[in-house]
Amino acid sequence: MEQQRNDLTPDQYNAVRIDTKRLRILAGAGSGKTRVLTHRIAHQSKTLRIEPEHVLCLTFTKKAAEELRSRLKTLGLDSPVTAGTFHALAFAQLQTRWNDLSIPRRPTILENRRTLLRSILPDRLTSETRDTICNEIDWATARRLTPETYPTAVEKNQRTPHSNSTQVSEFLNLFTQEKRKRNLIDFDDILEHAISDLVNDTDFAAGRHWKYRYIFVDEFQDVNPLQFALLRAWLGEDSSMCIVGDPDQAIYSWNGADAKYLENFNSYFPDGQTVELTKNFRSTPQIVHTASSVLGDKPSLSSQKPDGEIPSIHQAKTCIDEAEYIASSIKERRIYAESWSTQAVLVRTHAQIERFSDAFTRSEIPFKVSKNNEASLDTGASLSVDDSVTITTFHAAKGLEWPIVHIAGLEEGFSPITYANSKSSLDEERRLLYVAMTRAQNELHCSWARERIFGSKKISRKPSPYLKEISHSMQAASIKKSDGSSLRNRIRLFREQIFPETEAQNTPSEDSKQRQKLESWRESKAVAAGVNPCDVISDKFIDQVIDQKPRTLKQLSEIPQLNDFKVKRYGVEIIQILSDENSIKP
Repeated sequence: MEQQRNDLTPDQYNAVRIDTKRLRILAGAGSGKTRVLTHRIAHQSKTLRIEPEHVLCLTFTKKAAEELRSRLKTLGLDSPVTAGTFHALAFAQLQTRWNDLSIPRRPTILENRRTLLRSILPDRLTSETRDTICNEIDWATARRLTPETYPTAVEKNQRTPHSNSTQVSEFLNLFTQEKRKRNLIDFDDILEHAISDLVNDTDFAAGRHWKYRYIFVDEFQDVNPLQFALLRAWLGEDSSMCIVGDPDQAIYSWNGADAKYLENFNSYFPDGQTVELTKNFRSTPQIVHTASSVLGDKPSLSSQKPDGEIPSIHQAKTCIDEAEYIASSIKERRIYAESWSTQAVLVRTHAQIERFSDAFTRSEIPFKVSKNNEASLDTGASLSVDDSVTITTFHAAKGLEWPIVHIAGLEEGFSPITYANSKSSLDEERRLLYVAMTRAQNELHCSWARERIFGSKKISRKPSPYLKEISHSMQAASIKKSDGSSLRNRIRLFREQIFPETEAQNTPSEDSKQRQKLESWRESKAVAAGVNPCDVISDKFIDQVIDQKPRTLKQLSEIPQLNDFKVKRYGVEIIQILSDENSIKP
């Protein structure tokens, strides 16, 4: 146990050892949630609070379940725990149930529900309408909606599908009837059947509650109403439960997930306790600070890594130029990077991937494309271990990390996506970009194109509104770097170029004007002397000067950051900048 204490921060250690029946761990990006979850299971097993054979661990991908089991083994937990996705574990329960009851005609699993759905949709419908209906049926079943309750839910959740709710309800009903006629069940049906067995057979439920009396759930912000209902059915009166999640990484509401189960944990489990993990071990302070800017006023995580590079923003003329620029940047960084696999390109939509595939092929950059898979009993993308650059979407990047991340296509229409028009959907777009940015460990590079090709058309594009917030954050973050002055000026110039109207409306304050003058003066002196700008006067000195506003050389000399030599050498010029006067008082 002493070794475990040494391996964990105080907050992590508290989350591991706290003795409570119902625990919520709020774990920010890169805060070590899997580490804490596995250490808690190992600790409780070694202190005989739980028995591994009675542990049920719920994850959202097969890969996450395998990682969890592997880490537990490393921690010395030899007895295996049961770990898997909601669908895989529910299906295992159904198979046991069918065997016990000797069901003669078992349902067939519908591996791809969209194949069946498209077969019952009229040919007259456009491709966009057909996709919308499929998406809405996915959303409806994940939220346990019927053809009758779907229209009301659409209105309540401010959804604006391209197909009317009556039409979707009609096809949801036809889809349900067709499955019943063919004796098919899809993945959501598996969960519904598992719930039904537990609710309607108290003896069967009691056996299940005895077998799995200690339940752990990862990524709880991604739980949908159907999964939450199954979880409640799996929980017995004496069951213990530990959930881990981060509301700032809730990015699947479009597919039925509902972060309210995490956020309102105490309303569902009044006797529960909460531990927060607020230290980020993945990303540099500059990346954490910049990524947090897109979430608004929420307090950012505290990075535990040394200072790193300020994230960058590149403005390309066309989408082709953007792809070529990123290809060139990747090859340049490959010189000092350990391998190609240390870098990834993240985009908002699958349609953007082809542009980079073409550019990387021309540049002879090995790459792999990771896409979200259709739901399956073993969900989650299976990534190759080859040494190659990963190209993937923001969504598919969830749970992954790379030393160097390039985020492309930060434009209106992509981020936020065109159809995000409600407050909740726009909030999710912010969280989605935050997730993408926090995949970066050491370097983060953002880009956008002023012109993009869609089919045979060239369309003028505008920068994502989030870029302004990111650039403001980058300017603030650059203060911490010794070469920050030059970078701040470049960021300000970039912002004035891409947001001219907004910048014109926001007239800088007097303090801001004076700071800009001091930084420009400092940089000119540094260039003339061939030294670093901070060797002329430090950032801290500028902060104190702006705060105290000295009007005389004597007042200036009382600021401890400036020695007598620099007062004599630069004092008159500094006072002139601050006062805009030609006469200086001694």
